[in-house]
Amino acid sequence: MTNSNTTKGEGSGFREYVFPIAVVIVLLISVFTDLYRQLSITLFVMTILVVLDRLGKGIVLRELIGLYSLFVCLVMPTIGYTYYTRENHLAKLWMRYMPIAEEKYFTFAFPAEALFLLAICWPITTKYVSDEGPLLQAALDRCKKLLPDMKKVSMYLISIGFLSMISAPYLPGFLQFIGTLVFWSAFAGMLYLYFTPIFKRKKLILIGFASLIFLSSVQNGMFTLVAYMGITIFSFFFLGRKTYFLKKLGIFVLGCAFLLVLQATKGNYRKYIWGKGYEDNRAALFVSLFIEQMGDFSGYFSVDEFFPFYYRTNQGFNVSLVMRRFPNVTEYDYGKNLSLSVASALVPRLLWPDKPEAGGKFNMKYYTGIKLSEGWSTNVGPLGEAYGSFGPLGGIIFMFFLGGFIRWAYKRVFVLARKTPLLIFWIPVIFYQVTYSAESDTLQILNSVVKSSFFIWMVIKILPICFGIVRRKTQRDNLQVIENPLPVQG
Repeated sequence: MTNSNTTKGEGSGFREYVFPIAVVIVLLISVFTDLYRQLSITLFVMTILVVLDRLGKGIVLRELIGLYSLFVCLVMPTIGYTYYTRENHLAKLWMRYMPIAEEKYFTFAFPAEALFLLAICWPITTKYVSDEGPLLQAALDRCKKLLPDMKKVSMYLISIGFLSMISAPYLPGFLQFIGTLVFWSAFAGMLYLYFTPIFKRKKLILIGFASLIFLSSVQNGMFTLVAYMGITIFSFFFLGRKTYFLKKLGIFVLGCAFLLVLQATKGNYRKYIWGKGYEDNRAALFVSLFIEQMGDFSGYFSVDEFFPFYYRTNQGFNVSLVMRRFPNVTEYDYGKNLSLSVASALVPRLLWPDKPEAGGKFNMKYYTGIKLSEGWSTNVGPLGEAYGSFGPLGGIIFMFFLGGFIRWAYKRVFVLARKTPLLIFWIPVIFYQVTYSAESDTLQILNSVVKSSFFIWMVIKILPICFGIVRRKTQRDNLQVIENPLPVQG
């Protein structure tokens, strides 16, 4: 086995920089042309190809975060400017046509998204850490040596996580996020279980875990966890497997089709359980509606049938509302609101009871001037915050640094995993909310990274056994010390 401390990751060198170079080339082309629609689709397809290429070789999280951001902030607006204009009867009825000129939107959104993608996907190629290739495989091998002795730990994490899922809504406000983090820890336990070489009834437990998560989502009508946690963890299941490109493409297409049908189904399903107070078998109702939507899948390729999906996923519409308001109605605030977000992420609510909350009601009022009605939930996203705070140029720079921050936090996990290998399986806990942050806000990104990291640090200190760390007394001085069963050289 290759020594993880001396060998760089597989394919390090020029190959890993092909994608960043291609992004830079596309970005430069956008400076000299106004073919934003074509360039947006090109950037999106390029990112899909990178995702498919890396599946099985590494953890594909940064690329998926970037891909989702491109989809909601560039691809959907492209469809809006192409099909859902003022002349489209549905866009006119629901006032969902893009409210600003196409050139104005893309001259800001395209370079901002391209630089965000460039920063977040910049290769991690150091002598000691990588999220792909032999270095990642060596880290996973070290995890597999620890996991056989941690079978009970994985089951405890899963069980306590489910109990926390049930009890979290009843906790005081300042403890609810902690309860949520304990619940997300169940997914780390699930990865422990999956990568344990020998575990009796492993497949049955994993299927049961997935079924309970899905049934819980069906019961309350909220499918965010199913969709985005699935995006966060799915590349883990490809690690170490040699999968041909066409098979990966087929799985990717099926996954996208599932999310499309799920998005269409949940709207009708919520009308039953929320609007009509449906009390019979909700799982049976959902399955029936899902199958009905699958039978009408070809309808999604018509402009009218696709409109609800476009309505839900066009984050660029909210961004354009911000661009319409700033600076015509309100001057840029030059980071005033974002600075509150940074402070809010760092200070516990116990010490700052009335601090800002992650969510769209305040941001929509502040950045777009629109007051959301009860029952509606949407947000301007980091891209909208960037424009409202710093204007076009400053907003573009902000998105670059935001992508760089996410990459830095992600890389730190692998640096720390040299000493504590099982940290790799806690990536879903740290970055789950970052996955869909393009349609939330910067505060959610900071909350997810900062608070979940602090939570994991506390777990290591209080329950180090959860990370394969054992406490024992030294015979020499009888002092309590913490030792990793598999210390890392260097």
